[in-house]
Amino acid sequence: MSTEKKIIVVVQDVLRRRALSTAVRRNDDLRTTGLKSLDMVNLMMAIEDEFDIRIPQEEMIPQNFSSVGAIEVLVSGLLTQA
Repeated sequence: MSTEKKIIVVVQDVLRRRALSTAVRRNDDLRTTGLKSLDMVNLMMAIEDEFDIRIPQEEMIPQNFSSVGAIEVLVSGLLTQA
């Protein structure tokens, strides 16, 4: 499964737990889906678990989690560094 598809599955799972619409595409703004701050923290942790990475504190900024595409760029960069 591609990195993008894995991220979409993780995002959909977080959305589903909040009983929100799970339809999400690469460039959709995740902030408009109804996710709250705690949901975004849960999303960060789920991404770390899914890809067995640790997101550095300085990378835990809203811009890096604004869309599936933004998360993919972040994850790809971290996987390259590993």
